[in-house]
Amino acid sequence: VIASIRHVNLVALIGYCIATTPLEGHQRMIICELMKNGSLHDHLFESKSSSKLSWPIRQKVALGTARGLAYLHTGAQHTIIHRDIKAQNILLDETFEAKVADFGLAKSNTEGATHMSTRVAGTWGYLAPEYALYGQLTERSDVYSYGVLLLELLSGRKALIRVDAGDGLDTSQPC
Repeated sequence: VIASIRHVNLVALIGYCIATTPLEGHQRMIICELMKNGSLHDHLFESKSSSKLSWPIRQKVALGTARGLAYLHTGAQHTIIHRDIKAQNILLDETFEAKVADFGLAKSNTEGATHMSTRVAGTWGYLAPEYALYGQLTERSDVYSYGVLLLELLSGRKALIRVDAGDGLDTSQPC
């Protein structure tokens, strides 16, 4: 999918190769442009402070991600549904321009189809209810995931918080 599309807010494919190593065996690798600032997830959840992401940068990331999704849904030759929009899959270049990445789960939708019925794939917490429950995949599935991403971007908190039953917390209450 990534080889057939070009947009400023999508990670560009530079090349690919297949290699065989004694330790790992047969490996397929894709080579994409370097994203010097890592992922949005790194800045929101992995760094000691998310102060690097000022409000103007957060707005730039939100708009860049939206432009990338809009291109996938309406600008590409066939509608492409990403299926895994989340902070780890939004990469940031040296100027904090957002680029949608990881098209491993993407599906191309034929024109005129209202939805695709498919096996559910993606990350729990980001899946649209109609997709998670019934396998009905539409552009709205990506839009729902984008909304969850926006909540993370605005709040600085993860969409899902894993709670272990043995840590003394009441797991019956939502986080």
